[in-house]
Amino acid sequence: MGDETLSEEGAESGDISAEAGLKMSMMRQISPVTGYQPLSVAGQNIDAAYMEENLGERHGAIVFFHDQGEAFESNGVITPLRHSLAEHGWSTLTLSFNLPFQPNVMLSASLEEKEESSADGMSDSEEQDEGYSDAQATEETSGDDKGVKTDLPPVPNLERVEAALAMLQAKGIDQVIFLGHGKGAELAIELLESQTFPVAGLILVGLPEIDVDDDFKGLEIPVLEVYGELGLLGVDKAVNQRRAIMKRVAKTNYDVRRILGANHVFYGLEPMLLMTVRSWLKATFVQQGYQ
Repeated sequence: MGDETLSEEGAESGDISAEAGLKMSMMRQISPVTGYQPLSVAGQNIDAAYMEENLGERHGAIVFFHDQGEAFESNGVITPLRHSLAEHGWSTLTLSFNLPFQPNVMLSASLEEKEESSADGMSDSEEQDEGYSDAQATEETSGDDKGVKTDLPPVPNLERVEAALAMLQAKGIDQVIFLGHGKGAELAIELLESQTFPVAGLILVGLPEIDVDDDFKGLEIPVLEVYGELGLLGVDKAVNQRRAIMKRVAKTNYDVRRILGANHVFYGLEPMLLMTVRSWLKATFVQQGYQ
């Protein structure tokens, strides 16, 4: 069980590059989502994107759980990781989840400025590429009402994950890691016990407070927690609480990494987030061959 605080090399020369990195990371994609491959679940299409590993040495697949208020393809955590990990032997799958947005007043200082400046603009979910707005929301009716769209009940998140895992199994992938961000991390923990397909590991990014006794203490698979120094209020306290419980139950395959200067969405520090996640995956599942 480890706890490391990470900072970016060359921080003394980071004033200009940090500002440039922030502007670049806030730019939204205008081209089609790379690897867009919707999943058919209960007769509805769920937005998803799959990328095959391009290292030539498949280690497994990462399934991404986006944060509340974010899209299945969103800069900051999901998009940079899913693209970069494919270059290191990990196939990646990101899909849309039903996480109704609730305003979060516990913002980090760096995010408060961003929220104020974008108050009159579109939300993350509204900024998705046209044609990738979660196709499961509507369908065309037949008969006299043909062409009229009707609302459909949202597909349960459990069914979405089951469809994703079935797709990965069909591709011959037998080792799957869940990676969740914020509320998506909480959802990943919640759905772990419901899977018939065994999940090999869990990566939690910026996980808020949860019921540690019921949902966390009993985890037997390797777990990595990553959070930013400037993340949402209360996350650091929640991580310390979970770390203490893991020590108490003598869980040795639980690790914590804190990234200096990073906020909840890691704008400008995506390379540090990637290095943290990739090195843990390599040490846990490639070098040690954990099964």
